[in-house]
Amino acid sequence: MNTFITNKNLERRFWSKVDKGAIEECWNWTGAKQTKGYGSFGVGPGKTQLAHRVAYMLKEGPIPRGLVIMHICDNRLCCNPRHLKVGTIADNNHDAISKGRNAIGERNGNSKLTEEQVKDIRKLYGTGDYTNRQLAQMYKMSDSAIYSITKNKYWKLPLAG
Repeated sequence: MNTFITNKNLERRFWSKVDKGAIEECWNWTGAKQTKGYGSFGVGPGKTQLAHRVAYMLKEGPIPRGLVIMHICDNRLCCNPRHLKVGTIADNNHDAISKGRNAIGERNGNSKLTEEQVKDIRKLYGTGDYTNRQLAQMYKMSDSAIYSITKNKYWKLPLAG
């Protein structure tokens, strides 16, 4: 599976692209980067791996199937094995949410509403003069999306009118 990590030439090439600092500091990747800011390392013809995953495998061995490597330091370029840990996708998502790094509200590229519009929807719904269906028509949204907003299932931020 991850047999490339036993190749000493690859290992030397990998670490030559890492700016190693003190043991407790981030060791930043200086090689190629992906569009999301993670380091990318060529492990064979047409094959790449995320740099932090390679750093973990060089230190700890193969990554168990279905798990991800998380940055404790939240630095996408860090390859210091002491700053990396194994987790599930759910662990990684929870970590991002707890640290405010996930795209919520207007920061989410799929959001169709602004925070102000969400406040207005909740305020109008709270008057009792508008149904979810009427608000959905006004804001060109589905009934279920408006329902989720008025019941605080979406946009759970403190958006009190």
